[in-house]
Amino acid sequence: MEKLHAWLRVVRELLQTIQIIFRLLWKSDRGGVMTLLVLEVVQALVPVGAAWLSKVLFDTLVRGVQQQNTATLLSSLLPLLALQTLVVIAGQVITPTNKYVNEQLSLKLTFTMKCSIYQKLNSLAGLAHFEDPRFHDMFQIANTAHFMPKQTLSSFLSIMRSLLTFLSVVGIFFILSPLLALVIAIATIPHLYIHLRLSKEHVQMRFENNPKERQADYYGRILSTPRYAKEVKLFQLGPFFLQSFLSLTKVLQLHERKHQKREWYWQLGLSALAALISSGAFIVVVMQAFARQISIGDVALYIGIAASVQQSLLVIAFSISQINEYILYFKRYNDLQALPQTISLHRTPQRVPILKKGITFQNVSFRYTSQHPWILKDVNLFLPAHQCLALVGLNGAGKSTLVKLLTRMYDPSAGEILWDGIDIREFDVDEYRGQIGAIFQDFSRYDLSAQENIGLGNTTHMRNSDLIQNAANKAGIHERIMNLPQGYESILSLWMAGENQDNGIDLSGGEWQKVALARMFMRSSSMLILDEPTAALDAEAEYELYAHFQELMRGHTSLLITHRFSTVRMADHVAVLDGSQIVEYGTHDNLLALQGQYARMYNMQAQSYLSDNESLNDVVLSKS
Repeated sequence: MEKLHAWLRVVRELLQTIQIIFRLLWKSDRGGVMTLLVLEVVQALVPVGAAWLSKVLFDTLVRGVQQQNTATLLSSLLPLLALQTLVVIAGQVITPTNKYVNEQLSLKLTFTMKCSIYQKLNSLAGLAHFEDPRFHDMFQIANTAHFMPKQTLSSFLSIMRSLLTFLSVVGIFFILSPLLALVIAIATIPHLYIHLRLSKEHVQMRFENNPKERQADYYGRILSTPRYAKEVKLFQLGPFFLQSFLSLTKVLQLHERKHQKREWYWQLGLSALAALISSGAFIVVVMQAFARQISIGDVALYIGIAASVQQSLLVIAFSISQINEYILYFKRYNDLQALPQTISLHRTPQRVPILKKGITFQNVSFRYTSQHPWILKDVNLFLPAHQCLALVGLNGAGKSTLVKLLTRMYDPSAGEILWDGIDIREFDVDEYRGQIGAIFQDFSRYDLSAQENIGLGNTTHMRNSDLIQNAANKAGIHERIMNLPQGYESILSLWMAGENQDNGIDLSGGEWQKVALARMFMRSSSMLILDEPTAALDAEAEYELYAHFQELMRGHTSLLITHRFSTVRMADHVAVLDGSQIVEYGTHDNLLALQGQYARMYNMQAQSYLSDNESLNDVVLSKS
């Protein structure tokens, strides 16, 4: 009973997948689908009509020769020859027409599926799926599955065409030899079984190889993209990554060759079986004609339809196995479309009010899964409105995770984050994020123009040159951009500059960080998150930025994450994160006087700037 339920469940999933496939096809190009159906019906009847006309022609020719009446023979043959010509022309015209309609359907279907895939990715509000390697395996297969529905349709049409051809001639064939018809039909069963088995093995091999294929693709990108080129050349990493790429590719191809060899062996055996059955059937028909049980026209008819019958049955078997394989691939597309949200989205969200009091972390705990350790545990923290809070701690203390929770990339495993006393999960996630401007340590460098790189901070003002240049001025990058070959229209990439390489240029790390800062300044946000905002800036650029940084943050609730304690001193409050918890909270001076962990980290960094003959106490006394 369990096996029956399992089988029924598989059949139900199969039918649901087929329904989704045909819904996609109909949505993409209903006219193309209908045209293909008509073409397949006509194409199915053409070989039958051609074979039947051949029989009639041969029988007419034999009778005419026997009667020795040339005029009567010609009057009988000419209409048949004209009809035969029309059938041949129809068969020839259908093929290019079918090809054209298929190509148009493929283009429209690819567009529809690519749109749905990236719309789904864009709809995922959280970050969890994007940090899961299983998601990327699923996405890689789903992203190449855009041809599966069209191939599935082609296989279905092949089955329909072959079935029509088979049913059209089966009546005629049984008149000639019912036993042979039965033998040929039974002989297709091994073909169906073997094709289904091989297609299942092929899909399983692809799924197993997908992580390795993704890794090999990564090695290829390391060897070919500007992002890695400097280190690869300088540290002579090319041979290592080339060898890694080649070794992995050899393993993948070894698996592919094993499957191909196995498939070849089975195909040889099946082809030999088909040839034996076809030859045996032909011998039987010739013996029947020799015994005058059938006419010469019947022999010609058999020659015309025998191959069609056997070929039709083989096509049906092969197409069924192909559909099985396509559906197994297409399930990854379905799985991708069915991915759930990893953060809660309120059905009737509240509007985000203007922040007046502050943001409160209340007993917030977080870990990625129940198998992972706690990254944050019972964190209690207050970010006062319109003030700057500096968050410090050792690497791995959980600072970046706290930012992910604050920006709702993840939801807390326990506890809540309150915006003036309202749980941020009550807000619309896009409206809430619209209140946040941020620059991350691993900020993105887009291979676009300088204007677009900055304008991405607020896409509604992407073409507002005044606003973009004002943001660039605040970040200290305006003059550098104006000196580029095409100014703000310069492509900040050597890789994507196109045919005219003079239009492309790459910036230094510090300059890129200023572009990212300008992008942040494009947002009219009430809260700013600055994750190591000056990590790539030189001393002069850092000094210039901080000279007016407090002015830039005025009126904003700001969270500053930095390892530079000279930067921390400008914050109104400081919080120390250690051991998954906030262990110290106060002003810079208060925490120094406390002589706790903050004071220890501050003194360690300050000591590195002193000469051998100086002590920290001397410097402190001289400043006082």
